[in-house]
Amino acid sequence: MTHTTKVSRLTRRSAFWLWAVFCLLGALMGILTLTPYVLVFFGGAVVGALVLIPVLLAGLWYFRRLHPVRPHPWSHALLITAWGLFAVPGVALIANEAFGGILTQMAGLSFADRWGAAISAPIVEETLKLAGVALLALMVPQAIRGPLDGFAYGALAGFGFEIAENYLYVFNTIVAHGAVHSTVSVLDSLIGRVGTIWWGHWAMGAVAGAGLGYLVGATGRPLARRLLVAVGAFVLAMAMHAWWDFPLLAGGTWVWARGPAILVIAVVVYRVARRRYLDRFRDAAAAEADRGVLTAAETEILTDRRRRRRERRRTPGGTPRRLLTDLRSAELDLIDTDLNDPGASADLRTDVGDLRSRLEATRR
Repeated sequence: MTHTTKVSRLTRRSAFWLWAVFCLLGALMGILTLTPYVLVFFGGAVVGALVLIPVLLAGLWYFRRLHPVRPHPWSHALLITAWGLFAVPGVALIANEAFGGILTQMAGLSFADRWGAAISAPIVEETLKLAGVALLALMVPQAIRGPLDGFAYGALAGFGFEIAENYLYVFNTIVAHGAVHSTVSVLDSLIGRVGTIWWGHWAMGAVAGAGLGYLVGATGRPLARRLLVAVGAFVLAMAMHAWWDFPLLAGGTWVWARGPAILVIAVVVYRVARRRYLDRFRDAAAAEADRGVLTAAETEILTDRRRRRRERRRTPGGTPRRLLTDLRSAELDLIDTDLNDPGASADLRTDVGDLRSRLEATRR
């Protein structure tokens, strides 16, 4: 399938235009909010961007490669990261303010000032991050085939939002420090916030995304069970967020009590999802080997990205290397299809056999 065809299919989906509208509105909201600060504190704005852009790129590279078998496509990763960067903060600015106003009317200004972030932010921001993962599933139905995919895309949505939020806090810190020595204020803000990025919004988004991935991808499980897991993961993500904003644990020393707990939860969710995926992957690969579609050596090489890269490097360039790449991709598609929709595997088995025959012909 050509790149043009993929783009055409994407733009025919209403979910894509919903994604585009919210990203555009969020970007406009961000421009309107930040432009006055950027014009006044231009040096600080540049320093903040120079620090945060490499962090964003590093996170994009890392979370895209969380899948143990093959990295997620760049196009999907960029779509969900853009949602976190633009749509989530743009809508959250309005929604959190409205939520704060309701809390003030219901419980008073003092209560809303102290507890507002711990109540409104988990509900608003986790819902928005998860909405981006759901939109991606609607835009590209094959993008989320299980908890691991949901975990990675939820992490990317959260990480994009975290970068946008950190950039906003750059200006808050400059103003809080009296608007003098803006560069020093920027670095002071970013050292603290980037230093705690290990257990930030990405972890909460990843946990909720894993639940949605289970709901969407584990089609062989009862719907009630899948819904229960998805709702439970979303509630857990909100609880993690509320724990981070809990006002009774405010202050720098409490960071080391709050943060690692969030990281541990995210790591446990990832490791459980990863282990179960690899167990199912190996079982599906072994079944295809019993059918004669895969060889015994291929069942091992398919689970190891480094071995596949070495295999490609050892293969002569041109047609043989391209055919090998296409063959391995088709085999991975076959196993992923076996995990979710075994009835759709017949054509993929034919494709694998055809590609192997063509590759062997070039080697002969």
